[in-house]
Amino acid sequence: MKSMKRAVLLLFLITSSVLFVNSAFAAMGEIQSFTFKGTETDLLGMKETLKPDGKPDAHFVVSVKGAGAITGVELKALGTDRTWDTIPGNQKWGMIVQDGKGEDVTTASGSFSTKPFLALITLHLYVADDGTAFSKTREYEVAVSFIDGSTAKAKTTVPGMPDIFTAEAEKVEPPVGEEFSAVLLGIGDKDIVGKSEKIQSDGVRDAHFQIRFNAISVVEEISIRNVDGTSSAWDTAPGNGTWAIAVYTDGKLRNREDGSVKFAVEGDTTLDLWVADNGSIAAGSTRYEVIVKFNDGKVLRKAVERKEVTKAIPDKGILSAALIEPAKGDLTSRSEALKGDGKPDWKIALELVAEGRIINFIVRGDDGASEWDTIPGNGKWLVAVTDSSGNVLNESNGSVSLSVSGKKDFNLWLTDNGTITEGDVKYKVLVVMSDGSILEKEVLRIIEGEQTSKTTAPSATAQVSDKIRATYLGKGPMNYLKKGEVSSLLATPDTNPDVHVLLKLINTKGTIESIAIKAKDGKSGTWDTIPGNGIWNIVVTRAASGGILSNTDGSFNMEVEGGTELHLWLADNGNLSVAPEKFEIFIAFEDGRLLKNTIKK
Repeated sequence: MKSMKRAVLLLFLITSSVLFVNSAFAAMGEIQSFTFKGTETDLLGMKETLKPDGKPDAHFVVSVKGAGAITGVELKALGTDRTWDTIPGNQKWGMIVQDGKGEDVTTASGSFSTKPFLALITLHLYVADDGTAFSKTREYEVAVSFIDGSTAKAKTTVPGMPDIFTAEAEKVEPPVGEEFSAVLLGIGDKDIVGKSEKIQSDGVRDAHFQIRFNAISVVEEISIRNVDGTSSAWDTAPGNGTWAIAVYTDGKLRNREDGSVKFAVEGDTTLDLWVADNGSIAAGSTRYEVIVKFNDGKVLRKAVERKEVTKAIPDKGILSAALIEPAKGDLTSRSEALKGDGKPDWKIALELVAEGRIINFIVRGDDGASEWDTIPGNGKWLVAVTDSSGNVLNESNGSVSLSVSGKKDFNLWLTDNGTITEGDVKYKVLVVMSDGSILEKEVLRIIEGEQTSKTTAPSATAQVSDKIRATYLGKGPMNYLKKGEVSSLLATPDTNPDVHVLLKLINTKGTIESIAIKAKDGKSGTWDTIPGNGIWNIVVTRAASGGILSNTDGSFNMEVEGGTELHLWLADNGNLSVAPEKFEIFIAFEDGRLLKNTIKK
């Protein structure tokens, strides 16, 4: 009896499993949308010719929801005997199928490579015609086949296009006033888009296309496609999974929030098109075409001419970027959150000159893996940004939006991923502006306590010069400072008179960028006029009785020529006043000179 019950239970489980599997197969996929996108490209020829023939192809987009694997696609022009599919050699016309990223799903022979999917997949179908199917308005039916043998179908109506696919139409010259040129200028100097449909920078320089035409109309859509080489696709159509094109006229972004465009043109028009490179543009072996659609139905198509110019990217805008070993300051952790982890962050002291609005800071290593930034939600560890007074400038989500005009200092704080301590990786800082331009600078690694100039390590590059002479004059009579670094020289000093050093410059011409005093042993103390780096301050006066020349934040810049006498004031750390001859003074000039000499007593 028990054996019979077990047999019945086993039969029930097997039957239930079969029903469940059949049910799952039946629901493997359903078509969410099926639309006609136009005739904006040329990928294949008539019948089963899978090479461009100079005539436009019809472009359909089908979106499938479910989970499983697609094994083939078929398209029918209802009311005719015209059918396209992905099975070569069966007398039906061929088609080319691409996924949402513009990658070919069909092989060189036209067969369909099984395409697994989960949740949602978008396919782009391209078919050619001799005018038979598209000569008048009719319905088209798509059938998508799945690995379990099931099929999903959908229909859409396409307006008649009697002239688009005929041989006669190929002979028609573009109407007067619609001349069209398109050039590829290579990888440019802007970062406006990323590898998505969003108009959003990703810290990588974009490729730059430029087109010119003469028309009076309204631009409704622009797309760029490969005509050979690597499968590539960019456009301004939202929601189809194709990477975005940022469109500019006269320096103005014309995309709407969803990436689409719709703007009027009146005569001779030049558009700058920016796209995220999928690798094909930098590789240089793929050709492209640009397609512009207007609201009156006109379409301009043009093969792109390469006019790339290889040139070095200048260190434009960023004057200096210095990496300093951690001593204090904990704003970041191994995450995108603006919070510390109990360990001192590494700091990059940054000085730049810019006009506009900063929208992103990026620190990138040459190992291809190390990267920190201020873009929320991309998984990269945070760069915390402070001003010279230590104020945090990030928004709560880590992003930045900072207006700058002229010279500005920032400190960038980041958590070590292991490569900074090891010291084998070189870094650069990228500052992305709201107009897409990028300022870039290699980062110089220096050691805390050896920083005098933001661009030079004094112990390595300073030249001993008798043109700078520093004499220790004891303590007082002035008292400007307290121990440590202050963010403002207006801060209340302590009760101890400052150390007084007389500085004489002999027959010296140039602009002083900074002054530093440093112990020869590298341990007994360091002072300088560079704000925001944690080093104790130096106040500079014209005379022993006062007349402060330093800026409020502690910085100091001064043009000198011939003989110059200055007075320096420092909070005593207990070492300088005892043995001033064990300290050196460093003077950094804007032209890169770094001079030093021993302090005399």
